[in-house]
Amino acid sequence: MNKSRTLHQALSDYIPESAIEPVENWFNHHFVVLSVTRNRLTKLGDFRGSLNDKASYISVNHNLNRYSFLITLLHEMAHADVHFTYKRRVKPHGKAWKLAYQRLATPFTTNGTFPEKLNHAFIKYLLNPRASSMSFMPLAQALREYDNNSDDIIVSMLAPETLFAIHDGRVFKMVEKLRKRYRCYCLDNKKTYLFSPLAIIKPLEDQQKRTDD
Repeated sequence: MNKSRTLHQALSDYIPESAIEPVENWFNHHFVVLSVTRNRLTKLGDFRGSLNDKASYISVNHNLNRYSFLITLLHEMAHADVHFTYKRRVKPHGKAWKLAYQRLATPFTTNGTFPEKLNHAFIKYLLNPRASSMSFMPLAQALREYDNNSDDIIVSMLAPETLFAIHDGRVFKMVEKLRKRYRCYCLDNKKTYLFSPLAIIKPLEDQQKRTDD
């Protein structure tokens, strides 16, 4: 089995069929290794550029739906293009990266890769790409519809005063909705935090067991 076929098969497991050939062609013309990794709570993908003759690396979390995986992969491919042109002389998510992302991603908005609603949100996002696609709520919400875990409870579902826990065990109380995020109070360290509306949490069934007294 040759390298190209191996890459083709790997891509077919993670991105839409219409995106496989152009993404495969990009990798065939760049000294970049694609790694599919475990779920990472702090990031969806990563690019590590080499400053010598060694390969650069792109990694993407394995648990993303096909559309999220492709959008994240294009994000990292744009980082790679900027790295090969400018090395470290430009900002990570500055103008050069935005232009590279737009150039790589725009063809996928015209070839039927994305469902209509998601495609519309992605086009709006590409007008001014951000460091995290999840920070653009129309796109984040559209992508969530295709997640296997779309039944998860997220912060925006909670009523004020509701107690909830996050992945590390800390317990919070929902305080209020702000313009884009939710203000929550941590009962463990008495500090206030801002949560994304899409943050996955676990509501506490017995809210009388914990108080902020």
